[in-house]
Amino acid sequence: MRRQVIVYGVLLAVALGGAYRVWTAPGEVETGENVVVLAGEADELERVHYRSEKLDLVVEMKTDALGRYGWVRAEPLSTEPEPAETAEPENPHAPPKDDGAISEFKAGKNGTAALDGLMPFRAKRQLDGITDEKLAELGLAEPEATLEIVRTGREPSVYEIGGNVYGGANVYVREVASGKVYVVDAKVIRPLQSGKQSLPDRELVGVETKAISGLAVQGGEATAEFEQHNPDDAEAVYWSTVGSTTKNDAAAAWIDKALRMRASGYVQATDNPGQLEDVFSFRVRTTDRKEITVAVKRGYDDDGEDQWYASSEHTRGLVKLQRALAAEVAADLANVLDAGAN
Repeated sequence: MRRQVIVYGVLLAVALGGAYRVWTAPGEVETGENVVVLAGEADELERVHYRSEKLDLVVEMKTDALGRYGWVRAEPLSTEPEPAETAEPENPHAPPKDDGAISEFKAGKNGTAALDGLMPFRAKRQLDGITDEKLAELGLAEPEATLEIVRTGREPSVYEIGGNVYGGANVYVREVASGKVYVVDAKVIRPLQSGKQSLPDRELVGVETKAISGLAVQGGEATAEFEQHNPDDAEAVYWSTVGSTTKNDAAAAWIDKALRMRASGYVQATDNPGQLEDVFSFRVRTTDRKEITVAVKRGYDDDGEDQWYASSEHTRGLVKLQRALAAEVAADLANVLDAGAN
């Protein structure tokens, strides 16, 4: 009996000691197979700064009436143009190739996913007993990049980014303050490495079509208003003129194209789009009663070719549109206005 009491006492002491160690080390909390490198809630994230030999990228978190979003400044520090023999055929829907210029833009879904992966900042595991020689093997003696994460009201936390773990699925990361080395999922870091191309928000409205209850179009003095029925049912969904239950195929075709318009890039402070003319606008009403208005404008380049632009509450700035689809939507404007005439 006495022996059992002693055994249970030792086990209890070990358990209490382990609990105390975890409680007093919040920067390294075991959560299943993960280690929390930097704890915090998503809304505590204030700023992220990633810098490598090729790119200096800063994401500042902002908040307005539509919610919280990241505003990005990406400065290429070196560019390596793709060799002509390996370049892919021109894709009219692809974003423009990097011209080496500084770019500012709102972060899109890829940016949101990347930021979610940084707060809290998690690693797959921590590596112990890392010598100076081992640091060199991990690419951390001369790191490829640095990552600074700033939380509201706290000092910045800085990390050095090393080489990829064999296979490329993970990357070695060293916390500068503590010297601790971690294995981090490369998917957390990779969007920042190609941030100028992968992070911009290309959407004009920012909501799924099934979350839209109505849409109003305006071109000059003419207006038309439509509503979507059964938006959650892919088999039964349809558009009609507002107040009607009759399917309006002409409106549905135009609305589908209008909602597929995408930004090819953000207009920068140094750009000069010239005098822009208002062509049309459409206002989206969501099922949770939010309203987002997209204003489409037209300008001309030095050769007299049409250039299309748009702005909305979602974009938070003026964006350039992919030319072909924007021109097609504008050309069909009269049809949708006729389709909505009472």
